[in-house]
Formats: sequence, structure tokens, C-alpha cells
Amino acid sequence: MATHGDKAPESGRNGRKIALIVIAVAFIASATTAMLAFTASHRAREADAKALEADGGDLREMISDWRSFRIDAEKAAPEDRQPRVDRLITRINALSDWKPRTPCGQETRDRLRGVMEERARRLMRDPSAQDATHPPADEITLLESIWHTCAVQPGLDVNI
Repeated sequence: MATHGDKAPESGRNGRKIALIVIAVAFIASATTAMLAFTASHRAREADAKALEADGGDLREMISDWRSFRIDAEKAAPEDRQPRVDRLITRINALSDWKPRTPCGQETRDRLRGVMEERARRLMRDPSAQDATHPPADEITLLESIWHTCAVQPGLDVNI
């Protein structure tokens, strides 16, 4: 007949085995969660980079169109300027309607709109199309400045 003392070592071994299995399962679950989080973070960074690149391309294209219309308006005689400024205003409205993919795109859109509106106002009130006391900001310089800030501070440009 077996005594109570004989079962104690066997039940102790079973308890240790169970504890080791629980620890192993917890470790595997933790490692899997970490790998999934890293993969998701990597995909999010890639998506943000692509969205930022797409916003930059859209904005550069809009600025290029704007500049050609702006130069045409600046060269026009004051009496012929109104229709050209009206075309500039349609470009400003198109910029306002554009939907950015990133916060940097949104900030750039908003700041560019302000610069463009100021330029259009100057063209209408200043016969020479120049105001030497406060030259307007250059659109492409503004874009590059904001984009540089986004590049220096990655992770802040995340759509929530």
C-alpha cells in the first residue's frame, strides 16, 4: 500500500510542470504581442510616409499652377488684372477644397491659403503688384519649411 508521503513528490512535480507551462505560454503570448505591435507600428510609419509624400506632391502641383497664374497676373496691366486675379481666387478655393491626408498637409494648406489670399489682395490694391515694405512669403519656401519641421519631428504627423 502506498503511503501519503509517496504522493507528495509526484504532486509537487505536477505543480512545477503546470507552473512552467503557464510561464511558457505567457512568454509566448507576450512575445507575439510585441511582434504584432512592432509590425503594426512599422506599417503605420510607412503609411504616414506615403501619405506625407502624396500631400507634398499635391501641394507642389497646386503651387506650380498658382505660380504660373500669379506671374501672369503680376505682369498684367492694372486694368487687365481683375480676370487674372479671379483665376488666382479659383486656385485658392481649389486649395481650400483639397483634403489633406496628414496634419502637416492640413497645416500647410491653411498657411498657404493665407499667403495666397494676401498675394491676391496685394495684386488688386497695388498697381505695381509689389509692396516693398512687407514682401509676401514665397509659397514653395513655406511648404519646404513646414515639411522640414515634419521631417525633424516624426511621429507628430499622425492622423488621429
